[in-house]
Amino acid sequence: MNGFPDNRRRIVIGAAVVVGLAGLLFGGWAWWQARTQVSTDDAYVEGAVTVISSKVSGNISEMRVKDNQAVKAGELLLRVDPRDYRAKRDQAAAAVKVAEAALLALRSELPMTRGVTVAQGDEARGALEGARAAEAASQSAVEETQAQLEAKRAAASAAEADVAGARATAVQAVREKARQRKLVEQGLVAQRDYDQAEAAEGTARASLEAFERRKIQVEREAQQVEAALASRRLGVQQARQRVVELRGTLARAESQRHQVPMKEAEVARAGAVLAQAQADLAYAELQLQYTEVRAPVDGVVSRRTVELGQVAQMGQPLLAIVPLHEVWVLANFKETQLARIRPGMPVEVRVDSFSDRVFKGTVDSLAAGTGARFSLLPPENATGNWVKVVQRLPVKIKIDPGQFGNPDTLRAGMSAEVTVKLR
Repeated sequence: MNGFPDNRRRIVIGAAVVVGLAGLLFGGWAWWQARTQVSTDDAYVEGAVTVISSKVSGNISEMRVKDNQAVKAGELLLRVDPRDYRAKRDQAAAAVKVAEAALLALRSELPMTRGVTVAQGDEARGALEGARAAEAASQSAVEETQAQLEAKRAAASAAEADVAGARATAVQAVREKARQRKLVEQGLVAQRDYDQAEAAEGTARASLEAFERRKIQVEREAQQVEAALASRRLGVQQARQRVVELRGTLARAESQRHQVPMKEAEVARAGAVLAQAQADLAYAELQLQYTEVRAPVDGVVSRRTVELGQVAQMGQPLLAIVPLHEVWVLANFKETQLARIRPGMPVEVRVDSFSDRVFKGTVDSLAAGTGARFSLLPPENATGNWVKVVQRLPVKIKIDPGQFGNPDTLRAGMSAEVTVKLR
Protein backbone atom coordinates (compact mmCIF):
# COMPACT_ATOMS: atom_id res chain seq x y z
CA MET A 1 0.00 0.00 0.00
CA ASN A 2 2.89 2.31 0.62
CA GLY A 3 4.15 1.74 -2.92
CA PHE A 4 0.96 2.87 -4.67
CA PRO A 5 1.56 6.61 -4.26
CA ASP A 6 5.10 6.17 -5.50
CA ASN A 7 3.87 4.47 -8.66
CA ARG A 8 1.34 7.18 -9.26
CA ARG A 9 3.99 9.83 -8.73
CA ARG A 10 6.24 8.14 -11.25
CA ILE A 11 3.38 7.98 -13.78
CA VAL A 12 2.62 11.67 -13.34
CA ILE A 13 6.28 12.56 -13.61
CA GLY A 14 6.65 10.38 -16.74
CA ALA A 15 3.55 11.94 -18.29
CA ALA A 16 4.85 15.41 -17.49
CA VAL A 17 8.17 14.56 -19.08
CA VAL A 18 6.43 13.23 -22.21
CA VAL A 19 4.22 16.33 -22.45
CA GLY A 20 7.24 18.52 -21.92
CA LEU A 21 9.19 16.74 -24.63
CA ALA A 22 6.18 16.90 -26.97
CA GLY A 23 5.85 20.61 -26.25
CA LEU A 24 9.53 21.14 -26.90
CA LEU A 25 9.34 19.17 -30.12
CA PHE A 26 6.23 21.03 -31.26
CA GLY A 27 7.79 24.35 -30.31
CA GLY A 28 10.94 23.45 -32.18
CA TRP A 29 8.93 22.33 -35.15
CA ALA A 30 6.83 25.54 -35.07
CA TRP A 31 9.96 27.65 -34.68
CA TRP A 32 11.56 25.86 -37.62
CA GLN A 33 8.44 26.26 -39.74
CA ALA A 34 8.29 29.98 -38.91
CA ARG A 35 11.93 30.30 -39.93
CA THR A 36 11.59 28.37 -43.17
CA GLN A 37 8.12 29.28 -44.54
CA VAL A 38 5.18 31.68 -44.37
CA SER A 39 1.64 30.90 -45.38
CA THR A 40 -1.79 32.49 -45.80
CA ASP A 41 -5.27 31.33 -46.70
CA ASP A 42 -6.20 34.76 -48.08
CA ALA A 43 -5.39 33.71 -51.64
CA TYR A 44 -7.34 33.20 -54.83
CA VAL A 45 -6.78 31.85 -58.30
CA GLU A 46 -6.69 34.72 -60.77
CA GLY A 47 -6.76 34.91 -64.55
CA ALA A 48 -6.79 37.52 -67.27
CA VAL A 49 -10.31 38.41 -68.45
CA THR A 50 -10.31 39.47 -72.09
CA VAL A 51 -13.46 41.49 -72.73
CA ILE A 52 -14.66 41.09 -76.32
CA SER A 53 -16.49 44.00 -77.96
CA SER A 54 -17.42 44.85 -81.50
CA LYS A 55 -15.56 47.53 -83.42
CA VAL A 56 -18.65 48.21 -85.53
CA SER A 57 -22.34 48.68 -84.80
CA GLY A 58 -25.05 46.48 -86.23
CA ASN A 59 -27.42 43.59 -85.86
CA ILE A 60 -25.97 40.27 -84.64
CA SER A 61 -26.68 37.94 -87.54
CA GLU A 62 -24.77 34.86 -86.36
CA MET A 63 -23.64 33.43 -82.99
CA ARG A 64 -20.93 30.75 -83.03
CA VAL A 65 -20.22 30.20 -79.32
CA LYS A 66 -22.05 29.41 -76.10
CA ASP A 67 -21.31 30.10 -72.45
CA ASN A 68 -18.32 28.16 -71.03
CA GLN A 69 -17.24 26.98 -74.47
CA ALA A 70 -13.51 26.56 -75.10
CA VAL A 71 -12.25 28.56 -78.09
CA LYS A 72 -8.96 28.99 -79.90
CA ALA A 73 -7.28 32.23 -80.94
CA GLY A 74 -8.66 33.39 -84.28
CA GLU A 75 -11.85 31.36 -83.98
CA LEU A 76 -15.04 33.14 -85.14
CA LEU A 77 -17.20 34.08 -82.14
CA LEU A 78 -20.04 36.01 -83.76
CA ARG A 79 -20.84 37.99 -86.87
CA VAL A 80 -22.42 41.44 -87.22
CA ASP A 81 -24.73 41.84 -90.22
CA PRO A 82 -22.21 42.71 -92.97
CA ARG A 83 -24.63 43.93 -95.65
CA ASP A 84 -24.39 47.64 -94.82
CA TYR A 85 -20.60 47.49 -94.58
CA ARG A 86 -20.37 45.49 -97.80
CA ALA A 87 -22.40 48.21 -99.54
CA LYS A 88 -20.08 50.88 -98.13
CA ARG A 89 -17.11 48.86 -99.37
CA ASP A 90 -18.62 48.69 -102.85
CA GLN A 91 -19.38 52.41 -102.74
CA ALA A 92 -15.78 53.18 -101.78
CA ALA A 93 -14.54 50.92 -104.61
CA ALA A 94 -16.72 52.84 -107.08
CA ALA A 95 -15.32 56.12 -105.74
CA VAL A 96 -11.81 54.80 -106.40
CA LYS A 97 -12.74 54.03 -110.00
CA VAL A 98 -14.23 57.51 -110.45
CA ALA A 99 -11.09 59.10 -109.01
CA GLU A 100 -8.91 57.00 -111.30
CA ALA A 101 -10.96 58.07 -114.33
CA ALA A 102 -10.76 61.74 -113.31
CA LEU A 103 -6.99 61.50 -112.89
CA LEU A 104 -6.65 59.82 -116.28
CA ALA A 105 -8.78 62.55 -117.91
CA LEU A 106 -6.72 65.35 -116.38
CA ARG A 107 -3.48 63.70 -117.44
CA SER A 108 -4.79 63.50 -121.01
CA GLU A 109 -5.88 67.16 -120.92
CA LEU A 110 -2.46 68.39 -119.90
CA PRO A 111 -0.80 67.90 -123.34
CA MET A 112 -3.83 69.48 -125.03
CA THR A 113 -3.46 72.54 -122.84
CA ARG A 114 0.21 72.81 -123.73
CA GLY A 115 -0.68 72.69 -127.47
CA VAL A 116 -3.13 75.62 -127.55
CA THR A 117 -2.31 77.97 -130.48
CA VAL A 118 -2.75 81.66 -131.17
CA ALA A 119 -5.50 80.86 -133.73
CA GLN A 120 -7.81 79.95 -130.89
CA GLY A 121 -7.36 83.44 -129.47
CA ASP A 122 -8.17 85.05 -132.86
CA GLU A 123 -11.27 82.92 -133.17
CA ALA A 124 -12.38 83.97 -129.69
CA ARG A 125 -11.85 87.68 -130.59
CA GLY A 126 -13.98 87.34 -133.73
CA ALA A 127 -16.75 85.63 -131.82
CA LEU A 128 -16.59 88.36 -129.19
CA GLU A 129 -17.01 91.13 -131.78
CA GLY A 130 -19.98 89.32 -133.30
CA ALA A 131 -21.56 88.95 -129.86
CA ARG A 132 -21.09 92.67 -129.20
CA ALA A 133 -22.81 93.52 -132.49
CA ALA A 134 -25.66 91.16 -131.62
CA GLU A 135 -25.96 92.84 -128.24
CA ALA A 136 -26.24 96.30 -129.88
CA ALA A 137 -28.90 95.04 -132.33
CA SER A 138 -30.86 93.47 -129.50
CA GLN A 139 -30.69 96.71 -127.53
CA SER A 140 -32.03 98.69 -130.52
CA ALA A 141 -34.90 96.23 -130.91
CA VAL A 142 -35.70 96.63 -127.21
CA GLU A 143 -35.87 100.43 -127.55
CA GLU A 144 -38.11 100.15 -130.63
CA THR A 145 -40.43 97.72 -128.87
CA GLN A 146 -40.48 99.98 -125.80
CA ALA A 147 -41.75 102.84 -127.97
CA GLN A 148 -44.46 100.59 -129.44
CA LEU A 149 -45.48 99.51 -125.95
CA GLU A 150 -45.84 103.12 -124.83
CA ALA A 151 -48.04 103.84 -127.87
CA LYS A 152 -50.19 100.81 -127.13
CA ARG A 153 -50.54 101.83 -123.51
CA ALA A 154 -51.64 105.33 -124.61
CA ALA A 155 -54.18 103.75 -126.95
CA ALA A 156 -55.39 101.53 -124.13
CA SER A 157 -55.83 104.58 -121.89
CA ALA A 158 -57.84 106.31 -124.63
CA ALA A 159 -59.95 103.19 -125.13
CA GLU A 160 -60.56 103.08 -121.38
CA ALA A 161 -61.79 106.66 -121.49
CA ASP A 162 -64.07 105.85 -124.46
CA VAL A 163 -65.49 102.87 -122.58
CA ALA A 164 -66.14 105.02 -119.54
CA GLY A 165 -67.99 107.65 -121.68
CA ALA A 166 -69.95 104.98 -123.52
CA ARG A 167 -70.87 103.32 -120.23
CA ALA A 168 -72.16 106.65 -118.85
CA THR A 169 -74.17 107.25 -122.07
CA ALA A 170 -75.61 103.72 -121.86
CA VAL A 171 -76.62 104.24 -118.25
CA GLN A 172 -78.28 107.53 -119.15
CA ALA A 173 -80.09 105.90 -122.08
CA VAL A 174 -81.39 103.09 -119.84
CA ARG A 175 -82.70 105.63 -117.37
CA GLU A 176 -84.32 107.69 -120.14
CA LYS A 177 -85.97 104.58 -121.57
CA ALA A 178 -87.39 103.68 -118.16
CA ARG A 179 -88.67 107.23 -117.70
CA GLN A 180 -90.34 107.26 -121.12
CA ARG A 181 -91.97 103.91 -120.39
CA LYS A 182 -93.62 105.31 -117.28
CA LEU A 183 -94.76 108.41 -119.16
CA VAL A 184 -96.20 106.35 -122.02
CA GLU A 185 -98.04 104.14 -119.55
CA GLN A 186 -99.52 107.29 -117.98
CA GLY A 187 -100.38 108.73 -121.39
CA LEU A 188 -98.27 111.82 -120.87
CA VAL A 189 -96.05 111.38 -123.94
CA ALA A 190 -96.43 109.85 -127.37
CA GLN A 191 -95.31 106.34 -128.26
CA ARG A 192 -92.78 107.87 -130.65
CA ASP A 193 -90.89 109.42 -127.78
CA TYR A 194 -90.58 106.03 -126.05
CA ASP A 195 -89.43 104.45 -129.31
CA GLN A 196 -86.78 107.09 -129.71
CA ALA A 197 -85.58 106.49 -126.13
CA GLU A 198 -85.48 102.75 -126.75
CA ALA A 199 -83.49 103.21 -129.95
CA ALA A 200 -81.10 105.56 -128.19
CA GLU A 201 -80.62 102.95 -125.42
CA GLY A 202 -79.79 100.25 -128.00
CA THR A 203 -77.39 102.56 -129.80
CA ALA A 204 -75.65 103.40 -126.49
CA ARG A 205 -75.36 99.70 -125.60
CA ALA A 206 -73.92 98.85 -129.00
CA SER A 207 -71.44 101.72 -128.73
CA LEU A 208 -70.40 100.48 -125.24
CA GLU A 209 -69.84 96.97 -126.55
CA ALA A 210 -67.83 98.28 -129.47
CA PHE A 211 -65.65 100.40 -127.23
CA GLU A 212 -65.15 97.51 -124.80
CA ARG A 213 -64.10 95.21 -127.67
CA ARG A 214 -61.76 97.90 -128.87
CA LYS A 215 -60.33 98.25 -125.38
CA ILE A 216 -59.82 94.48 -125.08
CA GLN A 217 -58.12 94.40 -128.48
CA VAL A 218 -55.81 97.27 -127.55
CA GLU A 219 -54.98 95.64 -124.21
CA ARG A 220 -54.18 92.34 -125.97
CA GLU A 221 -51.96 94.16 -128.43
CA ALA A 222 -50.25 95.88 -125.48
CA GLN A 223 -49.73 92.49 -123.80
CA GLN A 224 -48.27 91.07 -127.01
CA VAL A 225 -45.93 94.02 -127.26
CA GLU A 226 -44.97 93.51 -123.57
CA ALA A 227 -44.24 89.86 -124.26
CA ALA A 228 -42.18 90.82 -127.28
CA LEU A 229 -40.37 93.40 -125.17
CA ALA A 230 -39.63 90.82 -122.47
CA SER A 231 -38.39 88.40 -125.13
CA ARG A 232 -36.12 91.02 -126.64
CA ARG A 233 -34.86 92.03 -123.22
CA LEU A 234 -34.08 88.37 -122.62
CA GLY A 235 -32.27 88.41 -125.95
CA VAL A 236 -30.22 91.38 -124.72
CA GLN A 237 -29.35 89.50 -121.51
CA GLN A 238 -28.40 86.44 -123.48
CA ALA A 239 -26.30 88.55 -125.81
CA ARG A 240 -24.58 90.16 -122.82
CA GLN A 241 -24.05 86.75 -121.27
CA ARG A 242 -22.62 85.58 -124.54
CA VAL A 243 -20.28 88.55 -124.56
CA VAL A 244 -19.18 87.71 -121.01
CA GLU A 245 -18.65 84.08 -121.94
CA LEU A 246 -16.64 85.00 -125.01
CA ARG A 247 -14.57 87.41 -122.95
CA GLY A 248 -13.79 84.53 -120.62
CA THR A 249 -13.03 82.32 -123.60
CA LEU A 250 -10.70 84.95 -125.00
CA ALA A 251 -9.02 85.37 -121.62
CA ARG A 252 -8.53 81.61 -121.36
CA ALA A 253 -7.23 81.46 -124.91
CA GLU A 254 -4.76 84.27 -124.24
CA SER A 255 -3.64 82.78 -120.92
CA GLN A 256 -3.27 79.19 -122.04
CA ARG A 257 0.47 79.40 -121.59
CA HIS A 258 -0.18 80.10 -117.89
CA GLN A 259 -2.63 77.20 -117.54
CA VAL A 260 -0.01 74.47 -117.63
CA PRO A 261 1.04 74.87 -113.94
CA MET A 262 -2.65 74.97 -112.97
CA LYS A 263 -3.33 71.79 -114.91
CA GLU A 264 -0.36 70.16 -113.24
CA ALA A 265 -1.76 71.22 -109.84
CA GLU A 266 -5.14 69.74 -110.81
CA VAL A 267 -3.44 66.49 -111.74
CA ALA A 268 -1.72 66.46 -108.35
CA ARG A 269 -5.03 67.20 -106.60
CA ALA A 270 -6.72 64.41 -108.54
CA GLY A 271 -3.92 62.10 -107.43
CA ALA A 272 -4.56 63.14 -103.82
CA VAL A 273 -8.30 62.52 -104.27
CA LEU A 274 -7.49 59.07 -105.63
CA ALA A 275 -5.25 58.35 -102.64
CA GLN A 276 -8.02 59.48 -100.29
CA ALA A 277 -10.54 57.27 -102.11
CA GLN A 278 -8.16 54.33 -101.83
CA ALA A 279 -7.76 55.02 -98.10
CA ASP A 280 -11.55 55.13 -97.73
CA LEU A 281 -11.74 51.80 -99.55
CA ALA A 282 -9.15 50.28 -97.23
CA TYR A 283 -11.08 51.61 -94.23
CA ALA A 284 -14.36 50.21 -95.60
CA GLU A 285 -12.73 46.81 -96.13
CA LEU A 286 -11.37 46.95 -92.59
CA GLN A 287 -14.85 47.78 -91.25
CA LEU A 288 -16.23 44.84 -93.23
CA GLN A 289 -13.60 42.57 -91.63
CA TYR A 290 -14.61 43.88 -88.20
CA THR A 291 -18.10 42.44 -88.71
CA GLU A 292 -16.48 39.08 -87.89
CA VAL A 293 -15.60 39.11 -84.18
CA ARG A 294 -12.85 36.56 -83.52
CA ALA A 295 -11.16 35.32 -80.37
CA PRO A 296 -7.85 37.12 -79.67
CA VAL A 297 -6.62 34.40 -77.28
CA ASP A 298 -7.25 30.79 -76.35
CA GLY A 299 -9.65 30.43 -73.46
CA VAL A 300 -13.18 29.79 -72.24
CA VAL A 301 -16.18 31.95 -73.10
CA SER A 302 -17.76 33.62 -70.10
CA ARG A 303 -20.23 36.41 -69.32
CA ARG A 304 -21.90 36.29 -72.73
CA THR A 305 -24.43 39.14 -72.79
CA VAL A 306 -25.28 39.16 -76.49
CA GLU A 307 -27.95 37.16 -78.30
CA LEU A 308 -28.81 36.51 -81.93
CA GLY A 309 -30.69 39.45 -83.43
CA GLN A 310 -29.52 41.95 -80.82
CA VAL A 311 -28.22 45.31 -82.01
CA ALA A 312 -24.63 45.69 -80.80
CA GLN A 313 -23.04 49.11 -80.41
CA MET A 314 -19.40 49.86 -81.11
CA GLY A 315 -17.34 49.22 -77.97
CA GLN A 316 -20.20 47.44 -76.17
CA PRO A 317 -18.96 44.44 -74.11
CA LEU A 318 -20.41 41.30 -75.70
CA LEU A 319 -18.62 38.47 -73.91
CA ALA A 320 -15.40 37.65 -72.10
CA ILE A 321 -12.69 35.05 -72.68
CA VAL A 322 -10.67 33.72 -69.76
CA PRO A 323 -7.40 31.97 -70.77
CA LEU A 324 -7.45 29.30 -68.08
CA HIS A 325 -4.12 27.87 -69.23
CA GLU A 326 -2.42 31.03 -67.95
CA VAL A 327 -3.98 31.43 -64.50
CA TRP A 328 -1.97 32.49 -61.45
CA VAL A 329 -2.54 32.82 -57.71
CA LEU A 330 -2.80 36.12 -55.88
CA ALA A 331 -1.93 35.74 -52.20
CA ASN A 332 -2.55 38.58 -49.75
CA PHE A 333 0.18 38.30 -47.09
CA LYS A 334 0.30 40.40 -43.97
CA GLU A 335 2.93 43.07 -44.06
CA THR A 336 4.63 41.37 -41.10
CA GLN A 337 5.16 38.27 -43.28
CA LEU A 338 6.85 40.03 -46.17
CA ALA A 339 10.28 40.68 -44.68
CA ARG A 340 11.94 37.65 -46.30
CA ILE A 341 9.68 36.97 -49.30
CA ARG A 342 11.54 37.51 -52.55
CA PRO A 343 10.65 36.85 -56.21
CA GLY A 344 11.72 33.38 -57.34
CA MET A 345 11.07 31.60 -54.02
CA PRO A 346 9.28 28.22 -54.31
CA VAL A 347 5.63 28.08 -53.33
CA GLU A 348 3.15 25.32 -52.50
CA VAL A 349 -0.48 26.03 -53.40
CA ARG A 350 -3.47 24.08 -52.14
CA VAL A 351 -6.81 24.86 -53.76
CA ASP A 352 -9.97 24.18 -51.78
CA SER A 353 -11.60 22.40 -54.72
CA PHE A 354 -8.64 19.97 -54.90
CA SER A 355 -7.56 19.57 -51.28
CA ASP A 356 -5.67 16.36 -52.06
CA ARG A 357 -3.34 18.06 -54.54
CA VAL A 358 -0.41 20.40 -54.04
CA PHE A 359 0.49 22.73 -56.91
CA LYS A 360 4.05 23.95 -57.22
CA GLY A 361 4.86 27.52 -58.13
CA THR A 362 7.19 30.46 -57.61
CA VAL A 363 6.86 33.98 -56.31
CA ASP A 364 6.56 36.23 -59.37
CA SER A 365 6.33 39.72 -57.87
CA LEU A 366 5.07 41.84 -54.99
CA ALA A 367 2.46 44.54 -55.55
CA ALA A 368 3.43 48.21 -55.34
CA GLY A 369 0.81 48.96 -52.69
CA THR A 370 -1.54 47.34 -50.23
CA GLY A 371 -5.12 46.46 -51.10
CA ALA A 372 -6.44 49.25 -48.89
CA ARG A 373 -4.31 51.83 -50.72
CA PHE A 374 -5.85 50.93 -54.08
CA SER A 375 -9.42 50.58 -52.80
CA LEU A 376 -12.22 52.84 -53.96
CA LEU A 377 -12.09 54.81 -50.70
CA PRO A 378 -8.53 54.56 -49.33
CA PRO A 379 -8.19 55.18 -45.57
CA GLU A 380 -7.26 58.65 -44.39
CA ASN A 381 -5.31 58.00 -41.20
CA ALA A 382 -4.57 61.68 -40.58
CA THR A 383 -8.15 62.37 -39.45
CA GLY A 384 -9.91 61.36 -36.22
CA ASN A 385 -8.71 58.63 -33.88
CA TRP A 386 -6.23 56.26 -35.43
CA VAL A 387 -5.97 52.54 -34.76
CA LYS A 388 -3.13 50.60 -36.31
CA VAL A 389 -4.35 47.78 -38.57
CA VAL A 390 -1.94 45.28 -40.09
CA GLN A 391 -2.26 45.64 -43.87
CA ARG A 392 -2.05 42.97 -46.55
CA LEU A 393 0.01 43.15 -49.70
CA PRO A 394 -0.88 41.12 -52.84
CA VAL A 395 1.84 38.70 -53.96
CA LYS A 396 1.59 37.16 -57.42
CA ILE A 397 2.34 33.43 -57.56
CA LYS A 398 3.05 31.74 -60.89
CA ILE A 399 1.98 28.10 -61.12
CA ASP A 400 4.56 25.81 -62.71
CA PRO A 401 3.28 24.65 -66.13
CA GLY A 402 2.03 21.13 -66.77
CA GLN A 403 0.41 20.60 -63.35
CA PHE A 404 -3.22 21.14 -64.28
CA GLY A 405 -5.38 20.25 -67.22
CA ASN A 406 -7.34 23.41 -67.87
CA PRO A 407 -10.07 24.10 -68.74
CA ASP A 408 -11.04 21.30 -66.31
CA THR A 409 -9.01 22.14 -63.22
CA LEU A 410 -8.21 25.61 -61.94
CA ARG A 411 -10.73 28.37 -62.46
CA ALA A 412 -10.39 32.07 -61.76
CA GLY A 413 -11.75 33.01 -58.34
CA MET A 414 -11.11 29.69 -56.55
CA SER A 415 -9.91 29.95 -52.94
CA ALA A 416 -6.40 28.74 -52.19
CA GLU A 417 -3.88 28.34 -49.38
CA VAL A 418 -0.33 29.48 -50.20
CA THR A 419 2.90 28.51 -48.47
CA VAL A 420 6.16 30.25 -49.45
CA LYS A 421 9.34 28.31 -48.78
CA LEU A 422 11.86 30.80 -47.39
CA ARG A 423 14.73 28.27 -47.41
